Amino acid sequence: MWALAGVTAASSLRYFVPSPALLLKVQLATLARNGVWLQLHVACGIAAIVTGVFQFLPSLRAARPRLHRACGYGYLVAVLAGAIAGLRLAPDTPRFAAEGASDPTAFALLGGPAVSVVYGAQDFAIVEPGFVLLALSWLITSAMAFLRARQRRFESHRAWMMRSYSLTFAAATVRLAAVPLFLATHDPALSITLALWSWPLNLAAAEWIRSRPAMRTTGAVAG
Repeated sequence: MWALAGVTAASSLRYFVPSPALLLKVQLATLARNGVWLQLHVACGIAAIVTGVFQFLPSLRAARPRLHRACGYGYLVAVLAGAIAGLRLAPDTPRFAAEGASDPTAFALLGGPAVSVVYGAQDFAIVEPGFVLLALSWLITSAMAFLRARQRRFESHRAWMMRSYSLTFAAATVRLAAVPLFLATHDPALSITLALWSWPLNLAAAEWIRSRPAMRTTGAVAG
């Protein structure tokens, strides 16, 4: 988890050095359209995935409770701003997906067949509600984690924090899902749509991890 969080955060920094050598054409176009909102969303995602991972260190909670709380507050601020920016960006996601699916460069890198279809935003209409639901779920789970901590219901706080961070981690898992989906289907539209709707699997994984006996008995996730 640490390695994947670090790689995701580091790779996202390229949005702050706009260059054809670092970003695909579709990413440059989206950055040009959305500017500050996209960079805010990416910056907050980086902050959330980095600060959030420290919440999963029981030793930090025990030895440095103030630092643990500071990381928690930093995480919550990042989620709030990042989710608001995500909601602002949601209407542009079908266009982003269409431009990505129509770009042969990205899929050639995966060894897939050349893309000869030009897609339109209407082909990705269901992407926008998926992105909206992800942003709202990110906000709600994080707010519940904060509320439970304020109520000193720490077991419930840990559960909600795990759900929240599983959605933060969608920044990594959505990208990971896109590759095998495309290699399996050779259908850019289908693979992108399924990848962008894969985030509920993160919540399912969080619930599975929480249900493990070792997790219940040791409280391994820091609250």
